[in-house]
Amino acid sequence: MTNMSPNDFLKAVDHAAGMNDRWLFLAAFCLLLLGGGLVIYWLVKQLQSLIADHRQLREAHHDALAQIIDKQNETAMKLAVCIDRNSEALRECAFELRRFQEGKL
Repeated sequence: MTNMSPNDFLKAVDHAAGMNDRWLFLAAFCLLLLGGGLVIYWLVKQLQSLIADHRQLREAHHDALAQIIDKQNETAMKLAVCIDRNSEALRECAFELRRFQEGKL
């Protein structure tokens, strides 16, 4: 009975249902088990699909965050260079200002 086709199974259930209430109960129980199995199978497939979608979205999110961090690091490096150059320029300005003020005295 392990290699029954769906038609054979339905014929067996129909035959069992026609016998008496006990067989009707067993036939209904078999159909309930089959239906429950199909529902569980469908739910598992949906869950696997959801997990796969979540994994793809998580990887895309991580890639986007990596790009943002790289751009922030580049910007921070540019800012550090700019601050360093400005500090040097301010030192030169302060030196020239002192020299100009000493020249007036």
